[in-house]
Amino acid sequence: MQFNIITDTASSKVGELASELRNHLKPRIHSKYANVDVTILVGFRCLPESYKRKSFIRYTKKDNCLAIDISVKLEDYIKMHKIEQRYHLGNIFIEYLRKALKERTFEGLDNEEFIDDIIKWGKEIPIKMDCGPIKVENWFRDEIDWSSDLDK
Repeated sequence: MQFNIITDTASSKVGELASELRNHLKPRIHSKYANVDVTILVGFRCLPESYKRKSFIRYTKKDNCLAIDISVKLEDYIKMHKIEQRYHLGNIFIEYLRKALKERTFEGLDNEEFIDDIIKWGKEIPIKMDCGPIKVENWFRDEIDWSSDLDK
């Protein structure tokens, strides 16, 4: 499997958050799912509402590529702390990944196990807080952890 996360963002912390997620997930996915013949590309876009950019999922059989393009409104995200953006992006990402895999099967890929692995690996991403400790379980939470530094 080839997996990547890209961004197109006018501002906010979406680019940083996408890099954080990509840098942790990509090597794990490539290692565990090396024998699965599919490319999954995820795009996070944080653009002005005036662009009228819509999220979409597209599979191209010719390239065996599943594209998940997630668009969020810049006007909403610039008002949020980084921990809020991480929470919302994480939930939207998992929602769209579930939707994308719901009607598709790829030989050698157990869709639910794949999603569970992404959630597990995302929760392992360490983030150093200003007060010193390193926290995990920052991604894919059921609620925002307001005890975390707001912009870490």
